[in-house]
Amino acid sequence: MANDKRFTFKYLGDFMEAINFTPKELRKTMWTAALILLLLIFAWKLPEIISAIK
Repeated sequence: MANDKRFTFKYLGDFMEAINFTPKELRKTMWTAALILLLLIFAWKLPEIISAIK
């Protein structure tokens, strides 16, 4: 049981190296996802916004 953690972390490190995903790319991906979500919410609420303005 004691070697399970080392085994898991070893393969986690191999996986991270294999995908070569940097924190900068992660931040860019998260901001992109956040902007897409914001645009979807805005598009969903747009009829309410338009009717409130009239």
